[in-house]
Amino acid sequence: MKLTMGINSNSEFADLPEETLRYYQQLGVTHLKVNAGDYMDANRRGPVQPEKLKAAIEIAKQYDLKIGVALLPQEKGSQHWNIRLGRPERAAEIEDVCRSLQALGEAGVSVVEYVFNLQAVYGVTWQGNTRGRGGAEVIHFDYDRVKAEGAPTPEEEASAEEMWERIEYFLKRVVPAAEAAEVRLACHPNDPPVPYVLGEDRVLGSLDGLKRLVEMVPSEANGLNFCQGTIAEMGVDVIRAIRYFGSRNKINHVHFRNVRGAVPVYDEVFIDDGKVNMAAAMRAYQEVGYKGTIMPDHTPRVIGDSADLKRGFAFALGYMRALMQAAEVESE
Repeated sequence: MKLTMGINSNSEFADLPEETLRYYQQLGVTHLKVNAGDYMDANRRGPVQPEKLKAAIEIAKQYDLKIGVALLPQEKGSQHWNIRLGRPERAAEIEDVCRSLQALGEAGVSVVEYVFNLQAVYGVTWQGNTRGRGGAEVIHFDYDRVKAEGAPTPEEEASAEEMWERIEYFLKRVVPAAEAAEVRLACHPNDPPVPYVLGEDRVLGSLDGLKRLVEMVPSEANGLNFCQGTIAEMGVDVIRAIRYFGSRNKINHVHFRNVRGAVPVYDEVFIDDGKVNMAAAMRAYQEVGYKGTIMPDHTPRVIGDSADLKRGFAFALGYMRALMQAAEVESE
């Protein structure tokens, strides 16, 4: 498996900070996840521009790092926003996505992550929420709070039938392009995995929904970003889910994190302080033959940490390296 960390989006595409890259290198990270929007036009639209991407690849190479995952931009108005809304403009956006896949594949980026939800609502309290071990600040979710706050945005209301039509439209056109580019798609489950948020049916917030997604267009290119935290938030058996999707070669990227609780109320806690046995999870990835990118995803804020939570992520990365090495030894 390939220990991976993300690079926060920056308006300057080539600004992969030396301090951050050196920090990753020192902690044993080998691969990076970047935002593909940083290599598009100024509005994070259009296709990925190869010259921008290649410049970033060369910078990363100086620190023995390889760009392994690119995330299609998620924010409203970016590259595939009209696809998610089901608007007529989606046909042109599909072409841009396909051209981006070609550029990424030619540059050696093997995984492209995307989301297919409309509402970026997490219902969290962060600053000052000291529910973590030793009073660490954690992300906290309360579904009742989400339902009580805000109102549906008319253009972002969508039934389950509408969402599935949009997903199918996307996959039927993009999966062949991913196959041609030798790129694997990694869909992130709806996070939080609740059935309904502000007018949107969250069809990718359950195992049944994820199974339908990967079966809709059969291909090795059509798979998941297996976000362990989101799966755990569903209240299901995470180890069993790893074995189900992993044995079918449908895990194309992994977010390795832990939670305490499940929908409707949960906390995103330290990697070793949640309900999932993370050693068993790592062994399960090893058992199904997963060899792809794996990264921590969210971390509590510890005392004295930086804005980008370097201390919290250092703990998670060290924990993951140890589990990865142990799983490899056990499989020999």
